Amino acid sequence: MTVLLGLEAAEHSGGDDGALRLAAGLAGADGSPVVVTTVVPLDPPHATTSRLDHEYRQWRAALTATRHAEAFTALRRAGVEDVRAAVVPASSVPAGLVESAHRYRARVLVLGAATEAPAGRFAAGSVAEPLLHSSPVPLALAPRAWSAPAEPTRLTCTWADAARSTDALSATRALAERWGVAVRLATFVPERAALLPSETGLPLEHVVSEDWAGQVQGSLEHAVADWCGPWPAPETVQGRGAGWAGAVAAVPWAPGDVLVLGSSRLGPAGRVFLGSTATKILRAATVPVLVVPRGDDGAPRLA
Repeated sequence: MTVLLGLEAAEHSGGDDGALRLAAGLAGADGSPVVVTTVVPLDPPHATTSRLDHEYRQWRAALTATRHAEAFTALRRAGVEDVRAAVVPASSVPAGLVESAHRYRARVLVLGAATEAPAGRFAAGSVAEPLLHSSPVPLALAPRAWSAPAEPTRLTCTWADAARSTDALSATRALAERWGVAVRLATFVPERAALLPSETGLPLEHVVSEDWAGQVQGSLEHAVADWCGPWPAPETVQGRGAGWAGAVAAVPWAPGDVLVLGSSRLGPAGRVFLGSTATKILRAATVPVLVVPRGDDGAPRLA
């Protein structure tokens, strides 16, 4: 099993290396090698090959080798001893990464944020966006300009209710036991500006959010009460604030935290499929996010 790091050759040493740091941390926690993978376009048919094509391929190969050497240096400096390189020709970068995930038996695929993402946040670019609705392995997503301890120290599982969150919790438990880290359950309650009055004299939006928060808190307490096994029961936390960004920011975050999101049950089995609520949480998160696929039986699929 490996940690697969998707790396674009166009990126250079002065770019954002948050994904490199995240891959190093996950590899250290898992005791897995890192496969630095760059997807390149398929070569044209031999009959159409020109001198310009040849020079372009030489330039691309040199750039890829340089970027891989930089990644190797950074990963080994971070304590990863087993680092490998892969250059995968494919019709698209997402297709090449999916192929590589199968070929190298990846436990997780690590991706960085799009260049337009705000510092400290993740935004999906042209590679991450399709994989968030198709990846066969968990996706580990690094915020832009992210830096943290080498390995994760706590997993925070998003919790909405038992019907929608049990799968994500199962994945979180499995990873926590494998990595030897603490678990926390977090509920996010975004609050909107008041628009309509209610009979209680309180804004209707406030009444609705209070009711929702109470229901979810009860579900959280049941989840903790049902916790069994040698691993300590998780702590619980509720984040309430203006919009999703305010709700996520209301939860205290520490270096080494990783947020776990489950896939929507509306998506295909065995694939990551991020729903609308999880997408909003992902955009607001200021820590790395791990998105787990759904298994054939409705449970999350972990490599």
